[in-house]
Amino acid sequence: MNLSNAVEFYSCLIAIMDHYGYDHQVYEKLPEEVDELQEAFDAYFDKPSPEHWHHVIEEAADVHIMLEQFQMLITPDDKKEFDKICMDKLHREIGRIEKSGGKNGLSK
Repeated sequence: MNLSNAVEFYSCLIAIMDHYGYDHQVYEKLPEEVDELQEAFDAYFDKPSPEHWHHVIEEAADVHIMLEQFQMLITPDDKKEFDKICMDKLHREIGRIEKSGGKNGLSK
């Protein structure tokens, strides 16, 4: 995403969050979009097709948007913890890959 698109993306996120508010976006919309992504994967695995895969991509985009909003809406302390947990999980998985003899080219 180029800088211009990023500015537009985050401007839209802010407008949407301002309109709907914290509770709606975090407690209603995010779980709804996660469920829809799961349903799209279920349909794809049941009957793989380009159309079903496109639906997975669409729903994954919705989840991405909601997770970006989630990160913007949570408290700074929660965001710090979220980021720490993400890095811990990434490092743990890299450790598993290294332990199994896999290549990664990353260092901690």
